[in-house]
Amino acid sequence: MSETVYQQVQLQITNAQAGQNIWIDLQKVDLPVAWSTGPAFDGSGGINIIVPGSSSALPLNSFIITASSVKVSTVSSGGGGGGALSFNVTLYLVAQAGIQNFSLRSLSDPGVMVQAQVGFAQPQMVNQTFSQFPWGK
Repeated sequence: MSETVYQQVQLQITNAQAGQNIWIDLQKVDLPVAWSTGPAFDGSGGINIIVPGSSSALPLNSFIITASSVKVSTVSSGGGGGGALSFNVTLYLVAQAGIQNFSLRSLSDPGVMVQAQVGFAQPQMVNQTFSQFPWGK
Protein backbone atom coordinates (compact mmCIF):
# COMPACT_ATOMS: atom_id res chain seq x y z
CA MET A 1 0.00 0.00 0.00
CA SER A 2 1.31 3.44 -0.96
CA GLU A 3 1.93 6.27 1.44
CA THR A 4 -0.60 9.10 1.28
CA VAL A 5 0.73 12.65 1.00
CA TYR A 6 -1.00 16.01 1.43
CA GLN A 7 -0.32 19.45 -0.03
CA GLN A 8 -1.93 22.70 1.10
CA VAL A 9 -3.41 24.88 -1.65
CA GLN A 10 -4.73 28.41 -1.36
CA LEU A 11 -7.19 29.46 -4.07
CA GLN A 12 -7.21 33.24 -4.39
CA ILE A 13 -10.41 34.50 -6.02
CA THR A 14 -10.64 38.13 -7.11
CA ASN A 15 -12.94 40.30 -9.22
CA ALA A 16 -16.00 38.12 -8.59
CA GLN A 17 -19.35 39.88 -8.61
CA ALA A 18 -22.38 39.04 -6.48
CA GLY A 19 -24.37 36.29 -8.17
CA GLN A 20 -21.37 34.79 -9.96
CA ASN A 21 -20.12 31.22 -9.76
CA ILE A 22 -16.56 30.11 -9.17
CA TRP A 23 -15.64 26.60 -10.34
CA ILE A 24 -12.16 25.06 -10.14
CA ASP A 25 -11.55 21.61 -11.63
CA LEU A 26 -8.74 19.26 -10.60
CA GLN A 27 -7.25 16.61 -12.91
CA LYS A 28 -4.54 14.01 -12.42
CA VAL A 29 -1.34 14.17 -14.48
CA ASP A 30 0.81 11.28 -13.21
CA LEU A 31 -1.02 9.87 -10.17
CA PRO A 32 -4.60 10.15 -8.86
CA VAL A 33 -5.23 13.29 -6.81
CA ALA A 34 -8.26 14.69 -4.96
CA TRP A 35 -9.31 17.69 -2.87
CA SER A 36 -9.17 16.98 0.86
CA THR A 37 -9.54 18.49 4.31
CA GLY A 38 -5.94 17.51 5.02
CA PRO A 39 -4.26 15.03 7.32
CA ALA A 40 -6.34 13.94 10.29
CA PHE A 41 -3.42 14.34 12.69
CA ASP A 42 -2.47 17.86 11.63
CA GLY A 43 -3.92 20.66 13.76
CA SER A 44 -3.81 23.01 10.76
CA GLY A 45 -5.95 20.76 8.56
CA GLY A 46 -9.40 21.68 7.38
CA ILE A 47 -10.95 24.07 4.90
CA ASN A 48 -10.93 27.83 5.43
CA ILE A 49 -12.57 30.71 3.61
CA ILE A 50 -11.11 34.12 4.38
CA VAL A 51 -12.11 37.57 3.08
CA PRO A 52 -8.79 39.45 3.32
CA GLY A 53 -8.77 42.99 4.69
CA SER A 54 -12.52 43.06 5.18
CA SER A 55 -14.95 42.80 8.03
CA SER A 56 -17.87 42.20 5.69
CA ALA A 57 -19.47 38.81 5.19
CA LEU A 58 -19.01 36.82 1.98
CA PRO A 59 -22.44 36.43 0.31
CA LEU A 60 -22.37 32.65 -0.22
CA ASN A 61 -25.23 30.76 -1.77
CA SER A 62 -23.37 27.43 -1.79
CA PHE A 63 -19.91 25.98 -1.23
CA ILE A 64 -19.40 22.46 -2.64
CA ILE A 65 -16.24 20.39 -2.72
CA THR A 66 -15.99 17.02 -4.46
CA ALA A 67 -12.89 14.93 -5.11
CA SER A 68 -12.33 16.80 -8.39
CA SER A 69 -13.92 20.24 -8.04
CA VAL A 70 -14.45 23.27 -5.82
CA LYS A 71 -17.64 25.22 -6.57
CA VAL A 72 -18.61 28.49 -4.91
CA SER A 73 -21.86 30.26 -5.75
CA THR A 74 -22.39 33.80 -4.49
CA VAL A 75 -25.73 35.42 -3.73
CA SER A 76 -26.98 37.99 -6.20
CA SER A 77 -27.10 41.48 -4.71
CA GLY A 78 -30.63 41.97 -6.04
CA GLY A 79 -30.40 45.67 -6.78
CA GLY A 80 -27.11 45.53 -8.63
CA GLY A 81 -24.15 47.49 -7.44
CA GLY A 82 -21.84 46.29 -4.76
CA GLY A 83 -18.15 45.92 -5.29
CA ALA A 84 -16.02 43.09 -6.57
CA LEU A 85 -15.64 40.16 -4.18
CA SER A 86 -12.22 38.84 -3.22
CA PHE A 87 -11.66 35.84 -0.97
CA ASN A 88 -9.28 32.95 -0.35
CA VAL A 89 -10.13 29.27 0.04
CA THR A 90 -7.44 27.19 1.78
CA LEU A 91 -7.72 23.42 1.55
CA TYR A 92 -5.60 20.38 0.74
CA LEU A 93 -4.84 17.94 -2.03
CA VAL A 94 -4.32 14.26 -1.25
CA ALA A 95 -2.38 11.82 -3.44
CA GLN A 96 -0.03 8.85 -3.37
CA ALA A 97 3.63 9.46 -2.55
CA GLY A 98 5.60 10.07 -5.72
CA ILE A 99 3.13 12.49 -7.31
CA GLN A 100 4.95 15.13 -9.36
CA ASN A 101 2.23 17.25 -11.00
CA PHE A 102 -1.51 17.86 -11.19
CA SER A 103 -3.67 20.16 -13.31
CA LEU A 104 -6.23 22.85 -12.50
CA ARG A 105 -8.63 24.85 -14.63
CA SER A 106 -11.23 27.51 -13.87
CA LEU A 107 -14.73 27.22 -15.32
CA SER A 108 -15.76 30.32 -13.39
CA ASP A 109 -18.09 33.03 -14.70
CA PRO A 110 -16.58 35.73 -16.95
CA GLY A 111 -14.32 38.24 -15.23
CA VAL A 112 -13.56 36.07 -12.19
CA MET A 113 -9.81 35.73 -11.60
CA VAL A 114 -8.45 32.61 -9.87
CA GLN A 115 -4.89 31.99 -8.69
CA ALA A 116 -3.59 28.90 -6.90
CA GLN A 117 -0.73 28.90 -4.42
CA VAL A 118 0.60 25.38 -3.89
CA GLY A 119 2.49 25.07 -0.63
CA PHE A 120 4.94 27.97 -0.40
CA ALA A 121 5.29 28.46 -4.17
CA GLN A 122 4.35 31.72 -5.88
CA PRO A 123 0.65 31.89 -6.88
CA GLN A 124 -0.09 30.93 -10.49
CA MET A 125 -3.09 31.92 -12.59
CA VAL A 126 -5.71 29.20 -13.12
CA ASN A 127 -7.00 29.46 -16.70
CA GLN A 128 -9.95 28.01 -18.61
CA THR A 129 -7.82 25.14 -19.91
CA PHE A 130 -6.02 22.67 -17.68
CA SER A 131 -2.60 23.94 -16.61
CA GLN A 132 -0.02 21.82 -14.80
CA PHE A 133 1.12 22.69 -11.31
CA PRO A 134 4.09 21.06 -9.53
CA TRP A 135 3.23 19.20 -6.32
CA GLY A 136 6.06 20.88 -4.45
CA LYS A 137 7.88 19.72 -1.35
